[in-house]
Amino acid sequence: MYAILQHGGHQYRVASGDRILVDRIPVEVGSTVTLESILLLGDGAESDVAKGSPVEASVTATVIAHRKGRKIRVFTYKPKKRHRRTLGYRSQLTELRIDDVSRGKADTKPKAAAKPKPAEPEAKAGETAVSKKPAAKSRAEAPKTEVVEDDAVAVEAAAIAAQAVAVAAEAKAAEAELAAAELAVEEAAAAVDEPKAAKPAPKRKAAPKPKKDPDDGA
Repeated sequence: MYAILQHGGHQYRVASGDRILVDRIPVEVGSTVTLESILLLGDGAESDVAKGSPVEASVTATVIAHRKGRKIRVFTYKPKKRHRRTLGYRSQLTELRIDDVSRGKADTKPKAAAKPKPAEPEAKAGETAVSKKPAAKSRAEAPKTEVVEDDAVAVEAAAIAAQAVAVAAEAKAAEAELAAAELAVEEAAAAVDEPKAAKPAPKRKAAPKPKKDPDDGA
């Protein structure tokens, strides 16, 4: 018996034992789902075709895995407008294994995957059964967390001390730079206050002697 079912806008021809990829179904892996949108149900020469409404049939499937489809690149552009845009898309899919194709609508709801229970240790011969309640911690086990907290506090204190030492070293370096700057300022002020050495006065040239006139009787 086979059926043509509709899911997520797609149509699938399925039979018992087939595997198909459908749009993502929000259920856990291993769960059982029931698909009731059946368009056609075929059994050899006979077939039931939906006329206006789905055929009263159901397909039971088991969720095998959740997968992703191939990546699709979408590129759009507008000529002479300097418009370019690239988009990517991957469809979210679910892989189903068809378990049964039957007539009539299924009454059972989807079954969730059974979670394995942790195995309980068996009590050995001669030992009493251990209660399921956790035993109270002894006094010897309690200080472990305190020791870890003390180590964290010690590490934090060491970091703070190292930071304080670094700050003190920076302060000393700043004081030394300030002292050097003050000394340079004092030296510059002293150089400005010293009187400049007096330059020697320029020598005056002697006045030229008047020439004797030959007409004088001298």
